[in-house]
Amino acid sequence: MMSSTSRELTARALRCGIAETPEQLDQVYRLRYAGYFKKGSIDSREDGSFSDRFDRTPNHFSFLVRDEKDSAVATVRISVVRPDLGWTESPGGTVFADHPAFQRVAAEGFVEASRLVFAPQARRDALMQLLGYMAAMADFHEAEWLVACPRMEHSEMYQRLFGFRPMAEPRPYHGVKFETQFLAVRRGELREFVAGAKPLKKAWRLALADLMGCPCLLCA
Repeated sequence: MMSSTSRELTARALRCGIAETPEQLDQVYRLRYAGYFKKGSIDSREDGSFSDRFDRTPNHFSFLVRDEKDSAVATVRISVVRPDLGWTESPGGTVFADHPAFQRVAAEGFVEASRLVFAPQARRDALMQLLGYMAAMADFHEAEWLVACPRMEHSEMYQRLFGFRPMAEPRPYHGVKFETQFLAVRRGELREFVAGAKPLKKAWRLALADLMGCPCLLCA
């Protein structure tokens, strides 16, 4: 079982972990709002916060990257879909559930990244930490697939850097004003694809050590 608190890992003054406290979740939702509103993807909201019903379900985990001043610099939400555990809902499912490719992926279990946002001051290693946690969540929950539904202009990056491949034609995404593409990669394929990518491999190993509460992996 995952511990009730996630030990935050330090990497060049950036700390990443599951947002669990009201303060941390508030940072997540405000960073989301700032990022999505700036791009015109959502309407203005008086409270300056952006969340949805998935944030209140047990198979969704929001990760938060903070700097040395505890300022939020990046966040992503990871959905874990495991039908055998009764975990079947995800944002991508609200869009692509009727598609045969999505149904095949869902039957084997997957983790899905959504609400990926970076503050203007975020560094590249913040992206590596968040993607490391996504891969580690697939390991931890024994999910066969990793899924992402990025906006169209970001789709090529996922394919080029991480080996994701398009599985369906673009559709409007859950809760925002843009179209998204359903991308997926098997966990084993991702491991082979990034075999020479040391930053992501290290982030993946450290994130798994954190989730497992296993310090021995930190030096492996």
